[in-house]
Amino acid sequence: MQHIRLFVRLVATAVIVVALILAPAVPAVATEGDATQVQQALQQLGLYRGPIDGEYDEATGDAILALHKAAGVERTRDWTNEDWINIQALTSRGFGIPERPDEPNRVEIDLYRQLMFLVEDGETVAVFPIVSGRGDTYQSLGHASGGPRTPVGDFTFLRHVNGWRHAALGRIYRPWYFVGGYAIHGGRVAHPQPASHGCVRVPMAEMDWLESRLELGMPVHVWVGEDPAAIIAYGLERTVAGESYSLV
Repeated sequence: MQHIRLFVRLVATAVIVVALILAPAVPAVATEGDATQVQQALQQLGLYRGPIDGEYDEATGDAILALHKAAGVERTRDWTNEDWINIQALTSRGFGIPERPDEPNRVEIDLYRQLMFLVEDGETVAVFPIVSGRGDTYQSLGHASGGPRTPVGDFTFLRHVNGWRHAALGRIYRPWYFVGGYAIHGGRVAHPQPASHGCVRVPMAEMDWLESRLELGMPVHVWVGEDPAAIIAYGLERTVAGESYSLV
């Protein structure tokens, strides 16, 4: 009988060992111990530009939020085991931004996913979570609703303030204006959905990083999702450059 019990224990141990060998080598939930791996994976995709220090700080949370927006999953700052799958999927398929061979250096803004992309030499080198105009949300596409909207269309950077600017609705950080009074500027990106007065908010630290990479005359393309029909559904007319606005 003892030999049988010993045999059963050996078989059970062997099964556990095999299961551990075959299991994917990823953490169930990211903790401080594996934050370095998370930061490195996000950095490789262009989602994170902070230090690889293993700390779950605001920049790391912003990068995780951008990952979730790009992957089309629940927009949180919490990392889970499923995010390794999201990383692999985005690595394989890319971010799905339009091809523009004549504009190797440009900015692309997708209002549907609430993401901004910096393209250099034809490659997407950085992805940022944004907050755009709150006039429409995903549930109200195609329907009239209150609140200002971010203009859709093909623009260029017209003017820039390298520092704080006192605007009608408050201070804005390092704004890059692309049409009228609409700009990309630094601010808190606390919302997963559109919530601004019309401008495109980017995390404050990211505006510092972008300062040496943006330039006047650089193309800026603002669109809604991958389906061109979504732009029509969004109900926006292209804002005429030169009109004066105080929206931020």
